[in-house]
Amino acid sequence: MAEFKQIIDDALDILKFDGAVQDTLAELREKWGAQVPVLLDERFDAIGIQYMKLPHEKGAAALGQELSTFGWALYNLDDEDEYLFALIPEEERSEWERYCKKQGQYCHLMKQQGRKWGDHAKEQDPGKLMPCEEYILQDEYDYFFNSLAGDFAAGKWKNQDAEGWKSGCVADLRHRPPQVIRAHSLPHLGCLTYSAENGLYAASRAAGSGTIGRALLSKNPATLNWFEPSPIGYDGPPRTLCWADHSLWVGDPTNATRIELTDRGTCQDVKNWPLPEDGWSTKYHCGITTDGLGRVYFSNEWYKGQIYRWENGKVTKHAFSLYGYDHLSEAIPVPGTGRIYMIHAVSGKGRVEECLLELDMDTGRCRIASLSGMGEGLKLRWFTGDWLLVQGNGEILSDDFAQLINMNTREVLRIRPGMFGGEKMQHIGMLTDGTVVIVTRRDRVGPVFRYPIDFWGFLRTANKPKKLEWREYKEVYPNLPIFLPPKATERKIILKKDSLTILGSVFTPPFTLSQLAEKLGSARIVLQNGTRKSPMTGRESPYTQALALWDELGLQGWLDEDEQTIKTLGVRVAAQGEYAVRQTFDGAVWIGSKDYRETSWKDFAGFAHTLKLGGFTVYTRLPGPVPEEQSAQKAKLEALSAMVQISWKEPEKKAAKAQKYKLSKPTEPVLTFTSFNFKLAVMEVLMYEKGLLAPKLDAHEFAREYSRRKIDIDAEGYEPIPEIRKWLEKYPVPERLARSVTEIEMDGGSEIYTQLCPFWDGEDGAFDLNTITEAELRQFPNLKHITLMSSKPEQVLPVLERCSIKVDLL
Repeated sequence: MAEFKQIIDDALDILKFDGAVQDTLAELREKWGAQVPVLLDERFDAIGIQYMKLPHEKGAAALGQELSTFGWALYNLDDEDEYLFALIPEEERSEWERYCKKQGQYCHLMKQQGRKWGDHAKEQDPGKLMPCEEYILQDEYDYFFNSLAGDFAAGKWKNQDAEGWKSGCVADLRHRPPQVIRAHSLPHLGCLTYSAENGLYAASRAAGSGTIGRALLSKNPATLNWFEPSPIGYDGPPRTLCWADHSLWVGDPTNATRIELTDRGTCQDVKNWPLPEDGWSTKYHCGITTDGLGRVYFSNEWYKGQIYRWENGKVTKHAFSLYGYDHLSEAIPVPGTGRIYMIHAVSGKGRVEECLLELDMDTGRCRIASLSGMGEGLKLRWFTGDWLLVQGNGEILSDDFAQLINMNTREVLRIRPGMFGGEKMQHIGMLTDGTVVIVTRRDRVGPVFRYPIDFWGFLRTANKPKKLEWREYKEVYPNLPIFLPPKATERKIILKKDSLTILGSVFTPPFTLSQLAEKLGSARIVLQNGTRKSPMTGRESPYTQALALWDELGLQGWLDEDEQTIKTLGVRVAAQGEYAVRQTFDGAVWIGSKDYRETSWKDFAGFAHTLKLGGFTVYTRLPGPVPEEQSAQKAKLEALSAMVQISWKEPEKKAAKAQKYKLSKPTEPVLTFTSFNFKLAVMEVLMYEKGLLAPKLDAHEFAREYSRRKIDIDAEGYEPIPEIRKWLEKYPVPERLARSVTEIEMDGGSEIYTQLCPFWDGEDGAFDLNTITEAELRQFPNLKHITLMSSKPEQVLPVLERCSIKVDLL
């Protein structure tokens, strides 16, 4: 018992929080790996990867479940905010639980609900792995890279058996594997950043004792040729480096410095603006950003920071301050505008939710978009073209590592845990030649440099389509509510089999200019001139195409020769390509109940996609990378992806499927039969001899029309075909036709028998008349003679005699 008390005292203390199952596994191994070597089994690594995105308690339960297969029980001794783990051999479980109960000790067996002791943990799908070329640095040193920009990563290095980091290093990512340049003289570099406009790299370093910081510049970090463009010493390595045209701005807790550069990249002028010390946090580094017009903004306060604005060499206090804990350290410009993008926190479900805020620096007008799945500690930067990178802290594995957002189309691509196995993503960047590089960290290995194969295509196939959704604030910054504003009604264009809905207005084809203009407003009409080549003669002839354009909606209509009918309506969903309509549609395009990108498409000529829906034909190229073999047509193919074209043609009316043998409900009195074989004999007379019943039964024709199953007459025709028999049983014979039956001549070769049983040989008594009632006979007042086919005539002759019907036996 004393041993159990010691186990409780030595229990492993772990905080409960999301996404830490791999860290928990590492701690279990550190504490009990020598005593319980099964913990080192690869199966536990697999559980770590499978459960890394799930809540921590699910991952911990999975570890406990898997331990049970090896004869070990994992117990939690704390029912509050922490785990206190104890590991007990299976044979001691009962005694251990009795001891805990006697001592009043909380004791919960960690296993998965619904799974038995000894079962393996439930497997989870960790998601698709991103295909990459992987490289590790195979030498005798350890490396840690803190930043990546342009073609290089910056960091520090040390001997593998050393405790402290030696000096700085850079990795040239253009080489595979990356080429690392180390030097004892190179200081630890941080905050590496690159300006394509100036062809320069900037970084920060600490000098001497580490209390004085400097800003550094280099044209080629691989040469280790860095120079200090400014004599200003900072409070530690400056953490803010911001490019603005031909200037580098540097910030520390009490300084904002503008270093003006020449066209050759050398220092032309340095101006420094000392800032008042922040009363909240004296170590918060000044955040610096620019808007899309080149104006610079900076603030060094941790809470409700005063914004300073630089324009044309003059610094003034800005018209408004920052909201709450908003900072400019991660803000970036919206190109060509006086706006910025920045991270702004609101009150979310159970925690603070960091969102993307677009802020007009002149008016304070703003809008916000939720960054669901991203967590906290987010960083922003432009990735390439219209693509904005939002990078998370990479620590909580239930959150995305990063999201790429196309700020033109609002497409969101998620980079999620599990895409790199169990490794955490540290950095992502695009080299100057357009190559994407991702740096992850592998346990007991160090940094792994990954060069994705089909980066954009993979992200689109590994994720469900997602779009950034803006919400407009009525309030003006910084006087914003703590909660997100309500969602605006989503702007949608929805195509169905028989209609097209545009922003709630329903249009039915054929579409006309006046029809759309009534609901959408007047269109801008343009005429496009061009030439067509005859496929027969090869001759070119001029033509003029009239277009109806609703620019604000991104709609382009191709008009027919009457200049009223819209033969094709295009929705511009992206900015690439040259189209007459000036803007893109700021909303979602749906086909049926799905986003058009999720719908089932058919390949069209190997470079585009098409589908048919009712009388509509839709044509586009789904978003995605252009294959290398089609690279010569890249611009044209990307332009196809920017337009969804909808055409309509009156569907050809298919001939109604024949329903010759569908029986209608009778509208007049009908005859009643108790003997099916007698009914067949009557129908032979009325249907085949006199032609008074329709349709005239044809077994082959019946089989072709019958749709519930395939009737194979060749195989089934040796017995009465059930469906035909049922049809004959239900056939309503009008009462008025009874007087037409004066004589019945039963014969094995009668037509009706060969339709009911096509290959009947007449040798058995399948159609013998062996039973009949007086009531059904008296329905036929003119029936005077029957040639009887019966194997039991003694049963029917008396009935026929009573009805005065003369009988001849066959």
